[in-house]
Amino acid sequence: MSVPHRDSQPREPIFNSIPLAVLILALAILGAELLRWLVPPLGQFVYEASVLINVPPGTPVPVQPLGPWAPYLLHIFVHFGWLHIIMNLVVLVSAGRLVAGALGQDWRGTAVFLGFFAACSIAGGISQVIADSNSFLTLGGASTGVSGLIAAAGWVRGGQGGMLRLTLPWIAINLLIGLLGIAVPIPIGWAAHIGGAIAGAGLFPLALYLARR
Repeated sequence: MSVPHRDSQPREPIFNSIPLAVLILALAILGAELLRWLVPPLGQFVYEASVLINVPPGTPVPVQPLGPWAPYLLHIFVHFGWLHIIMNLVVLVSAGRLVAGALGQDWRGTAVFLGFFAACSIAGGISQVIADSNSFLTLGGASTGVSGLIAAAGWVRGGQGGMLRLTLPWIAINLLIGLLGIAVPIPIGWAAHIGGAIAGAGLFPLALYLARR
């Protein structure tokens, strides 16, 4: 397959080439974090409404303004420090550009991308709750949806083989983190990452079909 040579063409600024769906997510994630700094009462509301909390059976659950189910999606807007948010945004932009390019950047492709990211995020949240069903869990971060984008980017770059080359090492790394966490607690949502990646691997062909109907 031939690849067009672009060295002689002017390079487009990176922020001009970010697809709309990726830009929407990135700005929403940044905005939620800035609220916690600039408007603490509103930021506290966003945190309490969005962070995913699971407690052992028989333990009182903290009150969440939007109910216990909303955080399965909204946890993507809660991050624990700027390093956490920057790492997720870097992968969101790099992998998201590939995925959004494959889905298309019209209204349909944008909607399918956002729906795909939401589905991977929910799957990741459910996976972590199942893995930590008997312990106290506080989950936040866009890495559930981002893990789905990693698998989808593999599909875009090399079909099923490309998906496996990106997804299997990511799953293996997180399985190792989970095993190490048995001996030394590691504050990383390893099961959430695996759940998001598996959802992304399975759902991207459907997302591609829906975007190109």
